[in-house]
Amino acid sequence: MTTTTERAGLRTGIRAATAGAPLVARRRSLSDAGLLALTAVVLAVTVALSLLVPSVVARAADEAVEQAVVDAGTSADVVARIGAASGVGFGQSMSTVRDPNAAATLRRDAAAVHDALPTALRDVTGPGAASVATPIVHGRVGTTAITTRLAYVGDPDEARQAGLVQWVEGTAPAPAELPAEDPDATGLPLHEVEVGMQADAAARFGVRPGDRAKLSLYTYGPVDLVVTGLYTVPDPEDRVWSQFPDLLAARDAASPGQAGHVALLVTDASLPDAKLVIQARALVTQVRYSPDAALVDAGTAPAITTAVTQVQADPSPLSQAAGYPVTVTTQLGSTLDAISGRLAAARAQQSVLVLGLSGVGALVLVLAAKLLVARRETYLLAERARGASIASVAVRALLESVPIAVVAGCAGALVASLLLPSDGSGTGVAVALVVIAALTPALVAALQVRTAYSGRRTAANRSDRNRVRARGRARRVVAEATLIAIAVGAVVSVRRRGLAQTSTGGVDLLLAATPLLVAAAATLVVARVLPPLLRALSRAARTRRGLVPVVATARASAASGTAVPLLTLTVAIGLVVFCGTTVLTIAAGQSAAADARTGADVRVEGPLTDQDVTDLRGEPGVTAVAGIAVVGGRTIGMNSGTTADLILVDAEPLATIEETHGRSGTDLRLLTTGDPTTPAALVSPSISAAVALVTPDVQTNAGRVGLDVVGVVGDEPRVRTDGSGAPVDGRVLVDRATFDDAQGVTSEPTTILVDGPGALAATQALHLEGRPGVTVVDRDEWLQEWRDSPLNRDLVLLLLAASVALAAYAALALVLMVAATSRERGRALSALRTLGLDARTASALTFAELLPVAAAAVLGGTAIGILIPWLTSGALGLELATGGFAQPPLRIGWWPVLGAVAVIAVALVVTVLVESAVRRRDKLGEVLRVGER
Repeated sequence: MTTTTERAGLRTGIRAATAGAPLVARRRSLSDAGLLALTAVVLAVTVALSLLVPSVVARAADEAVEQAVVDAGTSADVVARIGAASGVGFGQSMSTVRDPNAAATLRRDAAAVHDALPTALRDVTGPGAASVATPIVHGRVGTTAITTRLAYVGDPDEARQAGLVQWVEGTAPAPAELPAEDPDATGLPLHEVEVGMQADAAARFGVRPGDRAKLSLYTYGPVDLVVTGLYTVPDPEDRVWSQFPDLLAARDAASPGQAGHVALLVTDASLPDAKLVIQARALVTQVRYSPDAALVDAGTAPAITTAVTQVQADPSPLSQAAGYPVTVTTQLGSTLDAISGRLAAARAQQSVLVLGLSGVGALVLVLAAKLLVARRETYLLAERARGASIASVAVRALLESVPIAVVAGCAGALVASLLLPSDGSGTGVAVALVVIAALTPALVAALQVRTAYSGRRTAANRSDRNRVRARGRARRVVAEATLIAIAVGAVVSVRRRGLAQTSTGGVDLLLAATPLLVAAAATLVVARVLPPLLRALSRAARTRRGLVPVVATARASAASGTAVPLLTLTVAIGLVVFCGTTVLTIAAGQSAAADARTGADVRVEGPLTDQDVTDLRGEPGVTAVAGIAVVGGRTIGMNSGTTADLILVDAEPLATIEETHGRSGTDLRLLTTGDPTTPAALVSPSISAAVALVTPDVQTNAGRVGLDVVGVVGDEPRVRTDGSGAPVDGRVLVDRATFDDAQGVTSEPTTILVDGPGALAATQALHLEGRPGVTVVDRDEWLQEWRDSPLNRDLVLLLLAASVALAAYAALALVLMVAATSRERGRALSALRTLGLDARTASALTFAELLPVAAAAVLGGTAIGILIPWLTSGALGLELATGGFAQPPLRIGWWPVLGAVAVIAVALVVTVLVESAVRRRDKLGEVLRVGER
């Protein structure tokens, strides 16, 4: 019986809560269609932004990974070196055994090794290009002395092999005729291997088809190489030639006495002869698997890196597949590792933007919900007075808000997917926004009617009422203190750990919300300071003449319902300034990074000469040229145990370059002072104390040279070491000319800094970039390329777009605040109109009433926007976005603040003018009759 009664009561309660709800929801939606449409648009835009930002970053990350693989070039190729036991050779007796299928066997081995690669690596690499080559040796082709090597290149597609070269003279190499057996012979028989030579190289060295070559190779017997044909290469960019530029053209000789260097081509037909007569230890057989950069993205990069590490640590599966020992070398893993830090920073920055935009968007949705409920307050209270339950009020609100939220959320997701496919990383935030938009109107409506006609009694005496108010204040203080504590904890954690330093390698959402939490916590301080400040202004206004200051400050200090608008405005403006300040910091940091990485207008690195320095100084448009030489790993003092790289610099020109670019060159000029037999030196701070305890000198080829330490080095020129890789304790800077005079030997520079408007043209005129191993870096080109790289470009664009969106949110929040407070303000202005208040003064009163909140939001938001980057310095990984060697200093500019002020000012003026225009339509007779509007 009890159960039946409970069920009946439950059914009755459900009917009471839902009866007529669809009809009421539909009618209310029609009456407030404009506000609901605005809410739907805000939700759709916010959802779209929460999905688009991660998608943009994901696309940029994929492009960055792909570009990194492309820039790595052949160093990212997976190279499998296949070892082999000694093949069939001559020994002490003649042999005629050779494998005519050597090329086909090599292709099968290459395919087998590829199939044995880990799946992640196999999926992004194509069939391998095989090659067999000897070391570079001295030899003579015809009558010309050259350096050369034998090389075979095999296309994985056998059908394309014959088309790799075109034979323009003579014939393609073919199997050589094996020498006949001679039982009376006392020595080893002479074998031949037919080869080809590139046509232009042959013309340079005077080689003709039929000429013979003698090389100092490890063979199993006497061998003659016969040049049977000359060839050209139709497609020099084909990947099979990537490691054999000497098969494409002749090069200058590396040593005197040689006419030059060129490789000799072995074909499929002559490869069996080469493998027969050349000892296995003199043949390097390797297969090069080139990764398809289009298949490598941010999602697959971790798995590929793991696969590379795995196959390099344990290549036994490859060895089993090939039947020979296999070793793997590649820079693909280190290339992807190098970009992974930038990807992590990009995800952290993305999460900050998403949570900031979504947080402000959610606050705007709350403002819209409060305005919606405020407009319906009379009807909601009337329903409650007639006996409606809180549940029925909430159900009717949900029937209205849930469909709108779902439709708007789906529309935003659809727009985002049409603009850019989503990777799903922003789905959680988008769903949270839809839930907030769906539940907030019902929650606000329920809270609005909760205490109406509930029978709750108010304490009769003042002390009890004060106690109740004190408990309310205590709850508010606890809530605010909790939020501030969370914000402080987030700041401490993010400064110590960074945004991406979680155990999973992902982004901690709590830490990513640090800017939003800091902005909210700082807004609470503004909200606490504003009321007493307004009351003080109100008291001061009473002592002066004029209606506007008195009424405006009194109303502003007594106004209710401005806490959420103030929070929304302040947070939005704070994040606008934060985004703008971050953009300025990145731009300044990138410019500083370009200076640090180049040191001058143009930086040249590689095997250079002192003549290059002299020639560059004579070029037009060049104002200063400084050569830098590096002598690596020198012990400072006898048996001191302190090692350093000796940096020999052209001190005077380098000081001029430093001063031209806004840096101090005073310390560098000290290097040209003192006794030239004991060159002046600047030492790194890390070794200054150790050097002070010994007599500083260094060992050179001409003996020991003493040094006179005159100071500690500031910004050292960043140069490459000599490649020894030996760790050192620091660096020592010495003037190059002075040191060369002291040691009696000229130090050739490895780096040249060129300054002036004609710096790049000078390097081009001397054709420095065309030299092997020489790189030329132009500062402006490096800076532009770095700024245009996908991650950096999209980060700046997202920050600027977020600034615009947040400014729009701030303007909308101000409009909603004006609309929410218009009823009380209308009552006051209506009463004043009956006393003779004119329209202009009414507009001034409206503006003056709203100005304190807007001004507090602008001032507080500006302070917050500058405070957040300072607090989160180092956590956002901006040094990875700038390309510098250290965290960029905070750069504060005027345009973010001015932009925020302009948006708020325009929105405030327009809103006041619109409200004043609406108020002018009120009829004074109705005001006198009704008493209020």
